[in-house]
Amino acid sequence: MKLHLALLAALPLTSCTMLEAYVPGGGDLDQTAAVTFGQRVFDHSSAACLDEQPNVGLEYAIWREDGLFGYEFGVNHHTERGTLPTVGNTRVQGWEATAGLRSVFPIEGSPITPYVGLGIGGYWADRDEEVASFRDGSETGFEAYGRIGATMPVSENSFIGIDVRFIQEDFAQAGDLDLDGDVVSLIFGLSF
Repeated sequence: MKLHLALLAALPLTSCTMLEAYVPGGGDLDQTAAVTFGQRVFDHSSAACLDEQPNVGLEYAIWREDGLFGYEFGVNHHTERGTLPTVGNTRVQGWEATAGLRSVFPIEGSPITPYVGLGIGGYWADRDEEVASFRDGSETGFEAYGRIGATMPVSENSFIGIDVRFIQEDFAQAGDLDLDGDVVSLIFGLSF
């Protein structure tokens, strides 16, 4: 277990070709790169009326057909601007970088491939208000996430899908923004 955690921490620093040696299993290697378009919904109103935000991301996943799990990496951005009472024009935005484990469950005879994932991430969030308040400013921190999704091929090397990621960051939160929530996304990707 310690070896897998150490490898997970080191994987973002390696090239994609070097990852092959660390992916469990002996079968064919599957890799995907995808763009996600979705909606970030915060569990709490810490975004103060800007609690639903468009989210866009880039995802990379690698696994073996007979492996227990593979790896996934992602970068996501969410932002929203609105005019709020008392503080005026307000913008809330954030960036996340994630790394985790992914298990893929092909269904024999079906084009739909479900998957689950579990991982960690780092984030930067900023709240910019026209009239300053105690919530104005930026912060960084760590998060944990779980996800469930499914993909379906549209051609030999492309696919579409849906993904739901559940984000928990308040266990390590020291700032004023509570970024716990969910991201529901459509996926457009390539497999190779």
